[in-house]
Amino acid sequence: MSTVLSFCRICNNNCSIAVDVVDGRAVRVKGNADNPVYRGYTCVKGRSQPQFLVDERRLLHSRRRVEDSFVDVPVEQAMDEIAAELRRIVDEHGPRAVAGYAGTMALGAYPTGMPMFTALLDAVGTPMRFDPNTLDKGGKQIAASMLGRWGAPSQGFDRPDAILLLGINPLVTYTGFPAGSPHTWLADAMRRGCQLIVIDPRRTETARKATLYLQPHPGHDAQMLAAMINVVLSEGLYDVAFVEQHVRNLEALRASVESFQPIVVAERAGVDADALVRAARVYASAPRGYAMAGTGPNMSGGGSLIEYLVLVLETLCGRWLREGEVMHNAATLVPGPIAPRAEATDPSDWRLPELMRVRGLQQSSAGMPLAALPDEMLQPGEGQVRALISWGGNPAVVFPDQRKTAAALDSLELLVQIDPWPSATADRAHYVIATTMPLEAASMTSLLDSLAVRATGYGLGAAYAQYTPAVSARPDGAELVEDWEFFYGLLTRLGHPVSVRPAGSGAGTPLVTLGTKPTTDELLELLAAGARVPLETVKDHPGGALFGEDLPVVGPPGPGGPGRLDVGNGTMLAALAGLRGSVLLGTRDADFPLRLLCRRHDHTYNTTGKPRDGDRGVKYNPAFVHPAELARLGLKSGAVVRIRSATASIPAIVQADLNLREGLVSMAFGYGPAADDASDVAAVGSSPNKLIPNDDVFDPYTGQPRMSNVPVVLEPLT
Repeated sequence: MSTVLSFCRICNNNCSIAVDVVDGRAVRVKGNADNPVYRGYTCVKGRSQPQFLVDERRLLHSRRRVEDSFVDVPVEQAMDEIAAELRRIVDEHGPRAVAGYAGTMALGAYPTGMPMFTALLDAVGTPMRFDPNTLDKGGKQIAASMLGRWGAPSQGFDRPDAILLLGINPLVTYTGFPAGSPHTWLADAMRRGCQLIVIDPRRTETARKATLYLQPHPGHDAQMLAAMINVVLSEGLYDVAFVEQHVRNLEALRASVESFQPIVVAERAGVDADALVRAARVYASAPRGYAMAGTGPNMSGGGSLIEYLVLVLETLCGRWLREGEVMHNAATLVPGPIAPRAEATDPSDWRLPELMRVRGLQQSSAGMPLAALPDEMLQPGEGQVRALISWGGNPAVVFPDQRKTAAALDSLELLVQIDPWPSATADRAHYVIATTMPLEAASMTSLLDSLAVRATGYGLGAAYAQYTPAVSARPDGAELVEDWEFFYGLLTRLGHPVSVRPAGSGAGTPLVTLGTKPTTDELLELLAAGARVPLETVKDHPGGALFGEDLPVVGPPGPGGPGRLDVGNGTMLAALAGLRGSVLLGTRDADFPLRLLCRRHDHTYNTTGKPRDGDRGVKYNPAFVHPAELARLGLKSGAVVRIRSATASIPAIVQADLNLREGLVSMAFGYGPAADDASDVAAVGSSPNKLIPNDDVFDPYTGQPRMSNVPVVLEPLT
């Protein structure tokens, strides 16, 4: 047996790991205790990778649909046939008839796969490019467009004295704290005196660590933020010098939040008014810090407004790096010049050119509105989507309005699913392309660099990198391709030059055209060309390392006129005004007295990464409720119930949870089967996405439906 150092790609934490290898195959994964950032940390998903590699459910050959069943097909033949069908569809209906979707598991092959996937969609000429961002936290990009941008990163993970988290659980989701060991990082920060403020209807693993915790009714995040901003302004707790120099429309903001008095907002939200005021004071009075909203607030239907108010609070408190400060989270493997400046850029238009055909939606700074994709497949006429290349995701389960999604997928003339598993989407596909899994391919941690520039609360917070070779051989007799190889094969068959742009680089970065098919290592070298630290240097540190030499320093403002960050954006303040005097969103009613909230489980990553021995043997998706709710229904933990919304119903197994407020049901989304059968709920779980319409309550900028705080009723099954 030998031990090879690598890093995990099951989620975006990219834990550094040590892999025990016997006869060329991974047999055990453990944390790399010598890594300076992760210090031996891994989760159950990462440690279960050897199980995934040999799981009997894994696809070892690509498949083609023949009537109602599948047959194995050589991948080269599959690429021939898929390319021919793509060419036919584009010739008959135009490029917009082809859509591409890259799900969360595409991150496992991110550095090589994403540039090649983008190149394929560029070659086809389609604007219909989708990813989960607009079903997750797409409001962050909309908010940045509305506010404007600072020319350097936020203070973020750099020595925070206060952290404000709304509806996010970094100890399980691995965002909100820096990549690494979240428990260790938080413990170190709190030992230094950092204050952790958590606002969440569920007392999460992170909330239990908080120095100040508020447990509101769901749906009041924007009002609570407005009340906190009111306290900050009325008590003069903001950074006066920064605001006077770099901010505009302060008085409009002050007038807008004046009616959001903490005592009124707190009563409606079901929290203590003094605690809400104290949260504002503690956060704003801290010398350094950061705030982040998670999927809970964003999935409540108004994520863009909530994210804007978070940015406003950040800006009032001056949570941006200033001239002369070191940029400790500088990118390591993402190429391109880095020139942070202490200057503001005026707001930009959140709208991008491509219009959708439904609900008045359009492309935005957050991307294409994913929730509208099923409608684009079903609505006839010019521009109808007739083909989908689905990579690293499972639309049949994770999209909201699951029955509509299933009908949309079934209507396609071509559905290609790139997947190592026979997922619910793969079962509907015309072709399923069997790919390698992470330990079977070389990679580098450039994803961490790219995440760091997305928004506050992402990435590592330090200049770090790791390279890994392939550490496990592919299964005997299998015919697998790496994700990027499939896209490369389609490009060449469509007669297009293969031109890629390094992942994470800006639109101005020149494309690189490949003359011949590279190896994976050659492609990684090409994508890392021009990086701050050469890939060869990173390879000299096989266990991962910090590269803190010659870090960028925030420079002075540029020669152009200074911009201003807009804390009183008229569109956003109008949306906020619409919440004045609003009734309690969690009020019980006769038909749907409960509210369904989203959550994550540590043993699963959306629809994948479910080790059979994970989560202490629980294979299903429990519906967590307060014990008082079970008592009202005469139920005990383990009972099978039906959860019903205005859209659909699902079976579920209830479990008592004192960490929830009464009146709530909490379940993991993107989980469970596409079928409606309740007989196997204990084996495969429940799919809450069936309960959520995609066209009722939604964010007008991202199209994100209300996927949390959904009205439901819980009914015993007899």
